[in-house]
Amino acid sequence: MPPAALPVRAVLAAGLALGIAGDVLLRGPGGPGLNFFLLFVGLGVAVWALSRRARLALSREAIVTLGVGVAFAATLVLRGSEALRFVAFLTAAVAFALPAFRAGAAWLRRSGISHQVAAVMVTGMNALLGSFRLISATLVGRSVGNASTAGVGEPGVDRHPGWAVLRGLLLAIPFLFLFGALFMSADRMFSDLVTDVFRLDFEQIASHIFVTAVLTWLACGYLAGFVTGTRPVDLPDAFRVRPRVGIVEIGIALLLVDLLFAAFVGVQFRYLFGGSGMVEVTPGLTYAEYVREGFGQLALACALVLPSLLAADWLLDARGRRDSLVFRVLGGLLLLLLVVIIASAFQRVRAYQAVYGLTEPRFYGALFLGWLTLLTAWFAATVLRGRRERFAFPALVSGFAFVALLVAVNPDVRIARTNLERAADVSPATDRVEEAVDARYLASLGADAVPTLMNAVAGLPAQPRCVVARGLLERWGPDGTREADWRNWNWAEARARKTVGAETEALRAMVANTGPAGARACPPDADEAVRVGDAP
Repeated sequence: MPPAALPVRAVLAAGLALGIAGDVLLRGPGGPGLNFFLLFVGLGVAVWALSRRARLALSREAIVTLGVGVAFAATLVLRGSEALRFVAFLTAAVAFALPAFRAGAAWLRRSGISHQVAAVMVTGMNALLGSFRLISATLVGRSVGNASTAGVGEPGVDRHPGWAVLRGLLLAIPFLFLFGALFMSADRMFSDLVTDVFRLDFEQIASHIFVTAVLTWLACGYLAGFVTGTRPVDLPDAFRVRPRVGIVEIGIALLLVDLLFAAFVGVQFRYLFGGSGMVEVTPGLTYAEYVREGFGQLALACALVLPSLLAADWLLDARGRRDSLVFRVLGGLLLLLLVVIIASAFQRVRAYQAVYGLTEPRFYGALFLGWLTLLTAWFAATVLRGRRERFAFPALVSGFAFVALLVAVNPDVRIARTNLERAADVSPATDRVEEAVDARYLASLGADAVPTLMNAVAGLPAQPRCVVARGLLERWGPDGTREADWRNWNWAEARARKTVGAETEALRAMVANTGPAGARACPPDADEAVRVGDAP
């Protein structure tokens, strides 16, 4: 759609409404919850209304993608895990960015990775800079493109009294604040007079104005970019002459990387699949070093392989079947080695879980590697077979599905159950019962894990029981640190408060007495006494 169809006033009204709503909703004391969900819904409604105003027909693909964004935004209300809510927020933001790239037209199914990256980048640029095109129409009354906002009178200038008054007020506000502040600083009597007359908290007013202005600016930029579909040149078209690299250069690079991966697999083979036995017989190697020091690096290396191969395929100037065959062989070998390293990373997670229990970084990392394995197989079936154009859209859909799987699995509940089951497998006759429970970490899990912990806390050993009960009371009890506010309302947190509130007295008894007969008080430093695993 050409820029001439931009409905300036409607964009300004919608952006200002979202800015004011955001200032009200984002002032809650807690984390993201109902407030962010309502803002995403409001943004979606604004897109729909402006599209109708501009006679812009949203494609079914755009409507579905926006619906996916709203669905992931609902996770901010449903789940209590901070990590999961952060991932869901980013996914929702990406889902809202994609249809804005071409004014709601259908394009994703035919897109490449570069187009999807460009969509997110350009939408972010529009949110930051898109409002500049509205400044002249708002303050000066100029038209945007060929779309005149004029009423009657001089062409290009709106002579309607209401808009003239609004522009005058907007122009006066910064000067009133500036000179008023200077005069109040220069004369105490004038300052007292202004304070007595208005009795305003200027810091609070400035805070509201700033937040509203920033959110209005971003909303107007996003909406203006969505309606017009303005975008820079696509990334693949940015090069008039596409850079080309021959198979010799690409082949040497891939061969050296293959040799590096093969050397790593060969040297570390006994550790990759040797498990706990190899750790125990290796001098100076502990479980913490074996698992913690390698998993992050392996995961990052695995994540970089597919983008590197995509770049190599894009740069390759294949001048015959032989060149393509060499690339496929070397790339396929790298993918096979990648699968081996992914398997080794999974093995490290298993070793970590067996000794220290499960943590959020390991859980998310393991699922990410599982998704990466599927992407690797799809890459081999498409890009390595010369069908690059079929890779991007299913990869995007699989990314949305991966986040949806995280929401369905509910990581904090799974982590709590895994660690509690691990503790239950330890024989009570041994002296390692309390060490099997990282009570401090269990108590730090999000609201989703509270019902699971409440069901199991009474059966824990003495000190872990005390630590978990104390943590539940401190975070979710009547006097807990988690403040409740309707703007940040979250179903999981509300359920956690209700569950802990109903068992407050029982939990307080667990904190006061660790022995079955209540003979031994819970030590103040019990938190430190049961810290085990040194979980990253």
